[in-house]
Amino acid sequence: MTKFKTTLLAMAVSANAFSVQAAQVSLYGSVSTGLLYSNSASLSGGVDAKDEPLKPLNNQQSVDSFSMESGFWGDSIWGITGEEDLGNGWTVGFTLENEFGSDTGALATDGKIFDSQAYLRIGNDKVNFAFGNIGGLASAGGDFDLICGFDPMEAYVGVAGLGAFASKDFASDNMAVVEVTPMEGLKVSLMGNTGDDDSSEPKWSDRNHYYGLGVSYENGPLALAAIAEMRKYNRVADWADNDDSWTFTVAAAYDFEVIRPSFVYQHASKTREFAAGEISGAAYNFDSFMLGATAPLGQGTLRASVQYVKGENDAVSDEEGSATILGLAYTYDMSKRTTLYGAAFYSVGGDGLDKDLGTNEKAFGLMDRAEYNSVGFGVGLVHTF
Repeated sequence: MTKFKTTLLAMAVSANAFSVQAAQVSLYGSVSTGLLYSNSASLSGGVDAKDEPLKPLNNQQSVDSFSMESGFWGDSIWGITGEEDLGNGWTVGFTLENEFGSDTGALATDGKIFDSQAYLRIGNDKVNFAFGNIGGLASAGGDFDLICGFDPMEAYVGVAGLGAFASKDFASDNMAVVEVTPMEGLKVSLMGNTGDDDSSEPKWSDRNHYYGLGVSYENGPLALAAIAEMRKYNRVADWADNDDSWTFTVAAAYDFEVIRPSFVYQHASKTREFAAGEISGAAYNFDSFMLGATAPLGQGTLRASVQYVKGENDAVSDEEGSATILGLAYTYDMSKRTTLYGAAFYSVGGDGLDKDLGTNEKAFGLMDRAEYNSVGFGVGLVHTF
C-alpha cells in the first residue's frame, strides 16, 4: 500500500512538473484582401525658371487606379506564439510574426521571414521584459505600441490611418522593453535599442539609437497615453549634422457607448524620418493632430477621423508645408473571425507640401509622396485564424 501510494505521489509530482514546464505553441494570423479605387492629382515633374519644382496647379496630372490590395483594412500576417509557465506567476514566451501580400503571396520585406515583429519575453502580472525586433511606443503597430487603439482606423485605410504622424511604422532590431504595471489600469513602458544595426558599428557611441518612455492608463471608458521618444543620431555620415530628434505624443479617448471620441497630438522635433521613411538632406519639425470617433451602427462600427500635419525645415524657416487627411470606414462583423469593410480616404496638401516638401519622397508619407491630393475607396474581407 505504501509503495503504491509512493508511486502515485511520484507520478503526480512528475505530472505537475511537466504541466509547469510544458509550453503552449499556437499558430495565428489573418488574411485581408480587397479592391481599391484611387484618384490622385500628382506632380508631373519639371522645374520653373528659378529651378524650383512646378506646382500641381500649373502642371497637374490626374491618375486613376483600380487594383486588388492586401491590408487596406486589417493585416495579412501569420505568426507563431508560445508560452511556458515557469511557476510562481512567471511565464516566458515568444512571438514570431510575418507580413505578406495576400494578393501576390510575396513577403512584405525581402530577406526577413519575421519582419512584423519577433521577440522573446519573460515576466509576470507586474513586470514584463521583451527583446527583439519590436515597434516603437508610438509606431501604431506591434504588441508594445500605445497609440493604435486611439485611432478609429486602427492604423489602416492608407494615409487615413495615422498617416500624418512622423512616428508611425517605426520599428527596430535589437530592441529591449520593460513594462511595469504598478496598479490596475496603469502601465509604464521603457524601451531602447542597442543600435539600429549593432553589427555594423562596434562602438556604442557610433550607432544610432532609439529610446522611449510611455505611460498609459485605462479605467472603464477612459483611456489616456503620453509618450516621449528620442532618436540619437551618432553616425555622422548619415546626415550633415547629428542633432538628437525628439517626439512627444499624447492621446485620449472616452467611450460614451453610443460614441467613442478620440484625440492624438504629436510634436516631432528635428526628425529625419517620417512614417518609417528617411528624410534626406535636412531635419524637419512636425506638428500632427488627429480627431476621430467610432460609433456602433447595426451589427458593425462606423469610423471617422480627420488629421492635420504641418512641417517645416528646421534650418530654413520659410520651407514649410501642411496636409489634411480625412478617413471614413464601416466594418461589419460577419462572424467572430470574418469582417466585411468599406473604407475611404481623402488627402490634400497646401502650397508648402507640393513646393517644398513634395519633392522629398519621404516628407509626409502621403500616397506616392509627390501628390497634391488623392482620394480612394476600398471594399474587402478580413479573416482571422
